Amino acid sequence: MKKYRILITTYPFGKCGNKPLELLESSGHEVVNNPLNRRLKASEVPELIKDFDIIIAGTEPYPIEAIQNSKVKAICRVGIGLDNVPLNYCKENGITVSYTPEAPSQGVAELTVANILNLSRMVMKSDRSVREGMWNRYLGFLLEEMTIGLVGLGRIGSKVAKLLQPFNPKILATEIVDKTELLEQFNIELVDKETLFKRSDLISLHIPNNKQNFQYANRESLSWMKTGSLLINTSRGPVVDEDALYDALIQNHLGGAALDVFCSEPYEGKLTKLDNIIFTAHMGASAQKSRYLMELGAAEDCLNFINKKILNNNALIYENLNS
Repeated sequence: MKKYRILITTYPFGKCGNKPLELLESSGHEVVNNPLNRRLKASEVPELIKDFDIIIAGTEPYPIEAIQNSKVKAICRVGIGLDNVPLNYCKENGITVSYTPEAPSQGVAELTVANILNLSRMVMKSDRSVREGMWNRYLGFLLEEMTIGLVGLGRIGSKVAKLLQPFNPKILATEIVDKTELLEQFNIELVDKETLFKRSDLISLHIPNNKQNFQYANRESLSWMKTGSLLINTSRGPVVDEDALYDALIQNHLGGAALDVFCSEPYEGKLTKLDNIIFTAHMGASAQKSRYLMELGAAEDCLNFINKKILNNNALIYENLNS
């Protein structure tokens, strides 16, 4: 039996349960954990991956040149996004790519709802006020008096809609796929992009990063939003024009934002200077169960690839290559 070399680049790995690492280590193949014990930079990837057959990957970027100069035959992504992997190149060169789309969905949806509640009731703003020796009792909104716009009703957007049901907000949505049953189930009004941006008190983005969605929330669409309205992004950083968002916030056109994802991560940009944004470090899936299921799925995909079995977690993800 050929002995494969497997590199786990995502970090941390195995902290939420032993089984994923045990599966890999008991396979008889060589398994190497991320030697830097942190998220890799693009410049570090080529040297680290060059002598490995399979990568169990996180959100670190994989330049085409790095894969070209490596022995990599499969990339098993721990998570849902694939914008850090050159899918066209992988398809053309017979490199298998898998991901774990279901595992992180509930965690991202719950973080989204946490941010909806946080922004609507100004929890972080009040926290800072108390810490600074003040006792400001900010007047927020009940969700039942708000109109919430969901951009995308896929795995995560649909879960957000479900979680919001007990709060009884008005929900608008944009979606390119037929979601008639979901719209009826949760009493969601399907509208176009401009209508959603103009009517919503809070907008939450749940779309992939592709050509159509690049800077989906841009200067024009942000200008459509109501004065004082709110924006949440737990999808992918490039779907928001960060410069336009900064201007909208500093000019008090928007009342606040919550960002879990950024164009460049770790994020160190000018938005950090503003006090009306909630920042999280790309941690939508950072819940114990979500992380465990993502790692387990990627480990199983890795071994199934080696054993020439059908991969469990939607291998060969190429349906959005031309999007």
